[in-house]
Amino acid sequence: MCAEMRDDMEYYEFVDEMAEKIKMCAEMRDDMEYYEFVDEMAEKIKMCFGKEVAVEVHKVIKNNSLEYDSLTIMETGKSITPNFYLQNMYQKYIDGTGIDSLVSEVVRIYEDSQRQNTYENLSMEYEDCIEKIVMRLISLNKNKKLLEDMPYIRFLDMAVVFYCLVSNDEDGIASIRITNEVAKEWQTDTRELYTLALKNSERIFEEKIMPMSEVIGMFDVQLQEMGLKKPALKRECLYEPYVVTNNMGINGASVILYQDIFKRLAEKIGGDFYILPSSIHEVLAMSAKAGLTKEELKNMVKEVNDNCLLPDEYLSDSVYRYNKTFNSLEIVA
Repeated sequence: MCAEMRDDMEYYEFVDEMAEKIKMCAEMRDDMEYYEFVDEMAEKIKMCFGKEVAVEVHKVIKNNSLEYDSLTIMETGKSITPNFYLQNMYQKYIDGTGIDSLVSEVVRIYEDSQRQNTYENLSMEYEDCIEKIVMRLISLNKNKKLLEDMPYIRFLDMAVVFYCLVSNDEDGIASIRITNEVAKEWQTDTRELYTLALKNSERIFEEKIMPMSEVIGMFDVQLQEMGLKKPALKRECLYEPYVVTNNMGINGASVILYQDIFKRLAEKIGGDFYILPSSIHEVLAMSAKAGLTKEELKNMVKEVNDNCLLPDEYLSDSVYRYNKTFNSLEIVA
């Protein structure tokens, strides 16, 4: 009997080892397919240009310490160029977009940027950037490595970081990270950067505060345009939450840093409220009178973070409460 048990154990150990090796082989195959895609993209893009260009792929650390492969097209005499993130393109490729279509998209965006002189006339001199410095709100805990190289100001369990805005159009927002080296060249400090970034962000990325029902209504219209049936709402909410973001809906959580934003929210909501960090792009403001416990609110935040966000969109697991009497915000869960 003992011999049979030993044989069974050896058999199951063998099965486990085989399963692990098969998994490793699958992962290696996926990696090979991805890097074959990267090589082909780089080669095809280089062939699209009649003059000598350097097409390079390098690692870039983005929000929440995520590493991305960035493809750049560099012409002689130019030092700044758009970044094209290859993981995003590979996902489009897997979903059915042909590689030639992706190459054409990259070339179009690059050539548009050159025609519009988006990067040609870009100066990183301090005097030229003063009105372009903007801010973002990111997780403090998940960006420790990134923050080693950036000036930042701590805000509760988050960090305020700074960028120089390059472009803001239908193709999206392009910006350059302000590093410690840049701040040193500018001979400036975090307090001055914050003052400039707050003023510019309020001007360029205006706050947008919408009742949740309005957001859902916009979503319903989109569903109807797609020919889909809108979901039935279970019940009306007496204390309706508000979505707080900016006019672009990108990196809109930083709106909670705007001057007197909490006072304006308190007027709309009618007193104290909770802030739920749904992503780096927006937060929810919910009346303290809604009757939800801190644990319920905490679970709501965790549910969104675990199931609804991309890894680089995460902001915080915390629940914050604004006290109207003391005009203060604190972590409560």
